[in-house]
Amino acid sequence: MVDRHDYVALEWVKGDIAETLKQARSALDAFVETTDNETLGDCLACIHQVHGALQMVEFYGAALLAEEIEALALALQAGRVSQRDESIRLLQQALGQLPLYLDRIHSARRDLPLVVLPLLNDLRSARGESLLSETSLFSPQLLSIAPLPEETLAQRAPPDLSDQLRQWHLLLQQALAGLLREDHGPSNLEDMARVFARLEALCQGAPLLPLWQVTSALVEGMLTGVIANSPALRSLLKASDKQLKRLLAQGIGGINQPAPDQLLKSLLFYVAKVTRPTPRMQSLKERYGLDEALPDSAVVDAERARLAGPDRNAMGSVLGALCEELVRVKERLDLFVRSDRQHTSDLDALLAPLRQIADTLAVLGFGQPRKVIIDQLAVVLSLAQGQREPNDAVLMDVAGALLYVEATLAGMVGTVEPQGREESRLPTTDLTQIHQLVIRESCQCLKQAKELVIDCIDAQWERQRLESLPELLSQVRGALAMIPLPRAASLMRGCTDYVDEQLMINDAVPSEEQLAHFADVISGLEYYLERMLQDPDAAGERVLELATEGLAALGYLPAEKPWRQALVAPDGALSTESAPSQSQFDALANPASRLNPPALQRPGSLLPPPAGEEPIDDELREVFLEETAEVLEVLHHHLPSGVDKTALGEMRRAFHTLKGSGRMVRALVLAELAWAVENLLNRVLECSVAAGPEVQRVLDDAVALLPELIADFAAGAQRQRDAVDALAARAHALASGTAVPAAEPHDPMLLEIFRNEAQSHLDSLNHFLRQAAEHVPLQVSDELQRALHTLKGSAYMAGVLPIAELARPLDHLTREYKAHRLPLDLDEVELLLEAEGLFQRGLRQLNDDPLVPIKGAADLIDRTQSLLDHQFQAQLDAPSTGLRIKRDPHLITNFLAQGMDILLDAESLLRRWQQHPGERQELTALLDELTTLGQGAHLADLHAIDELCEALLDLYGAVEESSLAVSERFFEEAEQAHEALINMLDQLAAGQEISPAPARMQALRELLDGALDPSATGLIKSDGSRALSISELGAATARLDRHAAVDDEIVEIFLEEAVDILDSAGQSLKRWLLEPEGVAPLTSLQRDMHTLKGGARMAEIGPVGDLAYELEGLYEGLADRRYSYSNELSQVLMASHEHLALQLDQLQQHQPLSDSSALIASVRALRHSGPPAAPAAAAQSLGIDPELLDIFLEEAADILDSSGAALLRWQAEPNNRQEVETLLRDLHTLKGGARMVEIGPIGDLAHELEFLYEGLSSGLLVASPELFALLQGCHDRLAQMIDAVAAGLPVGSVDKLIERIKSLVHPSKEPVVQVVPVALVTGKAETAGDPTADMVKISADLLDDLVNLAGETSIFRGRIEQQVNDAQVALNEMETTLERMRDQLRRLDTETQGRLFSRQQAEAERLDYEEFDPLEMDRHSQLQQLSRALFESASDVLDLKETLERRNQDAHDLLQQQARINTDLQEGLMRTRMVPFERMLPRLKRIVRQVAQELGKDVEFVVGNAEGEMDRNVLERMVAPLEHMLRNAVDHGLESREARLLAGKPEKGRITLDLTHEGGDIVFDLHDDGAGVPLDAVRRKAIKRGLLAPDQEISDRDVLQFILQPGFSTAEKITQISGRGVGMDVVHEEVRQLGGSMSIDSTPGAGVHFRIRLPFTVSVNRALMVQCADDQYAIPLNTIEGLVRVLPHELEGHYQLDPPRYEYAGQRYELFYLGDLLHTVARPKLLGLYQPLPVLLVQYNERHVAVQVDSMAGTREIVVKGLGPQFAGVKGLSGATILGDGRVVLIIDLLAHIRVRQPALPAQVVDVPLLLNVPLKKRPLLVLVVDDSVTVRKVTSRLLERNGMNVLTAKDGIDAMAVLEEHTPDLMLLDIEMPRMDGFEVAIQVRNDPRLMRLPIIMITSRTGQKHRDRAMAIGVNDYLGKPYQESVLLESIAYWSQSHA
Repeated sequence: MVDRHDYVALEWVKGDIAETLKQARSALDAFVETTDNETLGDCLACIHQVHGALQMVEFYGAALLAEEIEALALALQAGRVSQRDESIRLLQQALGQLPLYLDRIHSARRDLPLVVLPLLNDLRSARGESLLSETSLFSPQLLSIAPLPEETLAQRAPPDLSDQLRQWHLLLQQALAGLLREDHGPSNLEDMARVFARLEALCQGAPLLPLWQVTSALVEGMLTGVIANSPALRSLLKASDKQLKRLLAQGIGGINQPAPDQLLKSLLFYVAKVTRPTPRMQSLKERYGLDEALPDSAVVDAERARLAGPDRNAMGSVLGALCEELVRVKERLDLFVRSDRQHTSDLDALLAPLRQIADTLAVLGFGQPRKVIIDQLAVVLSLAQGQREPNDAVLMDVAGALLYVEATLAGMVGTVEPQGREESRLPTTDLTQIHQLVIRESCQCLKQAKELVIDCIDAQWERQRLESLPELLSQVRGALAMIPLPRAASLMRGCTDYVDEQLMINDAVPSEEQLAHFADVISGLEYYLERMLQDPDAAGERVLELATEGLAALGYLPAEKPWRQALVAPDGALSTESAPSQSQFDALANPASRLNPPALQRPGSLLPPPAGEEPIDDELREVFLEETAEVLEVLHHHLPSGVDKTALGEMRRAFHTLKGSGRMVRALVLAELAWAVENLLNRVLECSVAAGPEVQRVLDDAVALLPELIADFAAGAQRQRDAVDALAARAHALASGTAVPAAEPHDPMLLEIFRNEAQSHLDSLNHFLRQAAEHVPLQVSDELQRALHTLKGSAYMAGVLPIAELARPLDHLTREYKAHRLPLDLDEVELLLEAEGLFQRGLRQLNDDPLVPIKGAADLIDRTQSLLDHQFQAQLDAPSTGLRIKRDPHLITNFLAQGMDILLDAESLLRRWQQHPGERQELTALLDELTTLGQGAHLADLHAIDELCEALLDLYGAVEESSLAVSERFFEEAEQAHEALINMLDQLAAGQEISPAPARMQALRELLDGALDPSATGLIKSDGSRALSISELGAATARLDRHAAVDDEIVEIFLEEAVDILDSAGQSLKRWLLEPEGVAPLTSLQRDMHTLKGGARMAEIGPVGDLAYELEGLYEGLADRRYSYSNELSQVLMASHEHLALQLDQLQQHQPLSDSSALIASVRALRHSGPPAAPAAAAQSLGIDPELLDIFLEEAADILDSSGAALLRWQAEPNNRQEVETLLRDLHTLKGGARMVEIGPIGDLAHELEFLYEGLSSGLLVASPELFALLQGCHDRLAQMIDAVAAGLPVGSVDKLIERIKSLVHPSKEPVVQVVPVALVTGKAETAGDPTADMVKISADLLDDLVNLAGETSIFRGRIEQQVNDAQVALNEMETTLERMRDQLRRLDTETQGRLFSRQQAEAERLDYEEFDPLEMDRHSQLQQLSRALFESASDVLDLKETLERRNQDAHDLLQQQARINTDLQEGLMRTRMVPFERMLPRLKRIVRQVAQELGKDVEFVVGNAEGEMDRNVLERMVAPLEHMLRNAVDHGLESREARLLAGKPEKGRITLDLTHEGGDIVFDLHDDGAGVPLDAVRRKAIKRGLLAPDQEISDRDVLQFILQPGFSTAEKITQISGRGVGMDVVHEEVRQLGGSMSIDSTPGAGVHFRIRLPFTVSVNRALMVQCADDQYAIPLNTIEGLVRVLPHELEGHYQLDPPRYEYAGQRYELFYLGDLLHTVARPKLLGLYQPLPVLLVQYNERHVAVQVDSMAGTREIVVKGLGPQFAGVKGLSGATILGDGRVVLIIDLLAHIRVRQPALPAQVVDVPLLLNVPLKKRPLLVLVVDDSVTVRKVTSRLLERNGMNVLTAKDGIDAMAVLEEHTPDLMLLDIEMPRMDGFEVAIQVRNDPRLMRLPIIMITSRTGQKHRDRAMAIGVNDYLGKPYQESVLLESIAYWSQSHA
């Protein structure tokens, strides 16, 4: 129910109400003194105001109390009260409790009128009004159901409705009559339940339905015993019969008229009072909110206790006394801690004080401290009994808990103490005051107990009203024992026993005589306490005589023995804890009867075993005697508790253990006596025998006899004893009560109830099916899931297994679909529809046989499970198709934490950018923020957020590329998109589904679509101020065209620069003319001419630029030694420089420039006609610097990669001039480098290509396919020459290529000069920035060293961190030592102080200082001074320790920061090593083109995902393998053109290379569409080379592995391309060295597929750390296929096979030991091992290998270190790594070691299945022995081990299930009666486990009755033996069942 109270309003008026009530109390006090009615009128006025205020704020419980106060005050004023003083006292009490009640309402947020019900009745009784009952304050929220329409009523009414109603009415009246005649048999209640169930079915959906639902629930409760059959309840049922009578008169229309609210409310009241409701009652409680309308009595009692609590001063006194008692307990505990701790029995003295403290805390209402004390009481009890070891940790926990309680109580004391009190930390209170307070509280508790009993009697003995009575009496008993008042406490114990056994358990109503005696007891105790309260010294023992006589008449007078007086300490502290166990005993009485039947026969005399019997082993005898000592301790501990149910249960278990163990060791006299007592206790626990004094006497006598019988057995003198025989006979006689009859297998009433409930669930199922008929798919509704789940549970509870089994898979399906948010589609709905029909069929079978299988249910169950498995598999197989099934909550949390900060920052950046559109810092930051947000959304599967982020990134990227101008609309849409992202994050944080924003996406796309429109592109102009102007690019270009003339300012700048250049060039020319061999002047001249050319073209001065361009080319040739010095050359150069100076003068004077065409022609003539210098001669004469050559080769490789990629891009987009400029720049750089190292052919070819690209750039040449072919050939030739230079080979001639280039380029044509000035694109390209201009090249070795150094730093940091942690441990130990030293110093100081006072008297007499304190005269000894000095030193050391600890923590924090920084550094260095695969792409394509050209084949080479990155080392080492594979693919794989056409294939062959990432691996997939590998030719070649026997049969995959052998080739001839059998061997070896793997798949006629899998990086890898003998190794995870754990004895069996092998998941593995593979340890040590050992599963090609290791140390990220040249030849080692502690661990290459081991011949594998069973028979059987007796486990284990079996043991069922999780035994020996889980439950779980269901079970138990045997066999036990068993019989049974189930 919803709480509609306005607590804020209550807070407003609460203070005023308290003040008004205070005034009313003052007026009432004045009335008492003056008896003036005017003052009483003032009191009435105040109360009336309070009443009105409470009604206004609608707190009706408090308002009702105020109303009753006002009514009593009016009656007092009018003189209508009989007892004036009593009325005034009640008014004072009510005025005092009303403010407390309002405070409690405000703090607890609930208004419970039941709390003040006693006070309300007192107020009403004072003025003579009738008393209120709980029902009058009970107001549940009744349901309102709409009437059914007439059509529905007509359909529902059967033809014979009146006859049926008349029959039901008659049956109900007969049942009610039987109840009224006190005939409480089940038949009457069953008839009523049947009638109400049929009425409930008739009124489904009608307003009258709630009445029959409630009455059905009540009758069900009466049947199950949770509701007592009271007259009031029978009256209500009779009133419901009137409703049936009304229905009979009105017909079917009567169901539309609801039942009277008062009747329904009264019926619901009884449902609300039930504490253990049935499922139907629980449903009603939830539907009507009954728990809120009628709180639990414990809650009401607790609230009443808070209102009637003691005053604060009295509370402080009691708390002070408790603190003193706690100090005494701590002192005793301290003595035990300082002792040797051997005598744990000393702790028994702590139990009584702790119980008394707990009882007192319970009386005072302090729940939490009481719980702590009770917990420590249990710990001390376990220590005293030896169940726990008294170590420091346990004792410190107890001491800490006591200190916590003491501190809590001391804090409470401090709140009530006067402020000026400083003499003592704890209060000292007179003990008499404490006694008075405890007695007063006990009197209050007794009054409450009387009220509970009276209330129960008034309510016709409703037992629920007495639930809190035992706890209340137990608290009083504990308090009286603490004072102590032992006799009163003893009488209270008897009273408590009577309440527990007669009033709470016994259903019979006590007689008047018994109630009178019980009232005498309570009254006598109450009067005695009141007298003690008035006069503590009065002799009140005579008053207790009345209570003693009353208890004696009731038969519960406690008979205390002398030895039990010492243990008078109450167990009331545990009474609340034992209450649940008592109810469990009551509820499980019937199962206890079935599991523990009475003895069928009683032995006449208990005799020892025969004289000739073989004696028992001495060791077993000692084990049994030790066990008996423990059992006696348990018995002595629980015996004083009397008939407490928990104690009886523990004693029964103890006697059961004595019986079983005694029979095993042939202590027959002792065992049979224990059996007799156990049989008696079984009957007591099942309540068939009352736990009276006679039972207690039998227990006392049995415990007294046991030590003598044990001593006889220990001395070997067992004999027949008359006392034992008599005691056993007494026990059997007491146990001969009537057993509890077994319940009927299928109760018709229960089946009828189940039918009605199941029908309601099927209605919910039908409702869902009707919804599904309208539209599918449909999500699983809560109603459907709840209906199927409840139906399953109800069917199991009712025993209707067919319906339960059918509902179980459907419940599983709906739960999984709902959890994974999967909709139910047509298949699932059809299953539900079919299941509904089967459910109806099952309900129809209930009347005949509920256990008959439902036809068709098994098939439906299988189809449901198959559908569910298929759905799960589909989800697992397709994890990336669509949304995830479940989002990771951790990812969502991290994303929310970061995403909102990112969005808020992005919103701020957007606003700043909008204010200053010309600044790009905000744009860059926005791109970074949104990129981070989008990546997080993608990882968290938040697709709506990811898509919106991508749209914003595209929009901002267009602005960054200047293809989109910002505008007001742009910023408006961007802000709205940011707001949409914030809304999405809010929805995500609220747990809602994220709503996409299609409108925002569309708006952003519209803005982005306009980005390609030139009108959308703009320029931002600034005039120096903050105001910016945005203009369109088209308009700006138009304005630029209008000013196309030469800018005078640019010309002026050019002239200033040109004059300086010419001066510098003139001086350089003079130096060169003087020394023609010098290169430096030529370089300077070339640079000057290049600068002059660029400036002239920028200023659009064509003649100067043309002449400078020609001179630049000439000087370049001279520097490259292509041209020689001559006089003609010098004259032309001098004339050219002079002409340039003349042109500059003319330009300054604004005159026309002179013509320079003649000079240009002369320069060209010199360049093309002059004899070139001989490169070979120059190289021989000058030589080549090796360092310079290395630099050139490295640069040339980069240039070839760049130019090759640019050529491909230009070929794809011929109009892209930017790529032509890139090619021109690359060729120019390559030409200069080649000339620098004097490699002429490369320089010449690059030079001619440069001229060619210049023509293309200027527009003289047009791109064509022939031109592209020529350029591609030239680039390939350049790559070949560079490779030849790197290999030291001659580069060859390039004259033919140069001639072809010259045939396309015509340098003599003049249009080149005319076109240059308008080449705007060229100028722009030259000024464009190089994208790699900000990159720095570093050495790869240096980068590797940096990575290694980062790894070393991590290792050293780990070692430092370990040392810091060790220092912290040392500091902690230092702190402990200091505490111990300080404690010792305190003792020393105390000792010295004592000695000082001991000498006081003598010295006082001698020195005449009697009147002085010894310390006043400064008579300190030297020992005292030293102790004081030691105190100070200890404090100094403690300060120093704290300083060191702070410094150590600072160091730890810095290490953590360094760890994060070091991780970032290492990751950054690793990212630096990553290079794109496309760098290798031009080289690979070049190989394919060259080989295809040589072979005359047309090949298309396609590369996928070339932009993927991989480790530079891996990339470089994979160049050669990929080249070999591509050559083989072109040469051997692809057929010739004619063969392809004949095969119906395209003329052009196709080779594809795909690069993908899978986890930590990179995968190369190389396909060709050729003919495939000729398997026959490979097989013939293998046979010819002796690699394969001619008659050996192997698979095609194994045949393909031969091509990886060195020198293996099937080629008919050897060419320069292939045929030597080296290529694939190189590929395989390189892949293996990189830690990768390679697979081959060939399809004849379709091609070959090579798959190479390599680690992502070779520097960092994940490895499994394993241990073999004393050495640790690292094995890379990518070589491990799986990991399993195998028991040592199973491994031993697998090693015995020849050869050793292991089978897992249907796959057979060769078995090796890692030490055997490494040649370190030949065989593993398996003897004596029980824990499973790890086995690694590895696959190498077609071989499956299992490698056993000794242990594992987990996986970790390792840094791979090289082993150096010394260990390079060692096979099977991939490197080494260094751990955090500095150890070096070798990295093992398992595959290399496996390759060395030759596999078994295939011929041997054929017979493997026939050999598997042979060695397994030699393996010893593994038997699990489960028994709670140490003796039985020891005896059975020794027997089995003597017969060659391995044994596992378990002490109970829980332990057995834990063992079965780790081991799979061959057979299990099982006992029945064990703690925690008995043998039947273990057997059921084993049989329900698919892995263990076939495990043979032999049950060995002392329960030899047929009933136990039948139940065991029904569960599935294989054999059933009794204790003691015969060894031969047990061994034969084990041999039989292990053989038949092996």
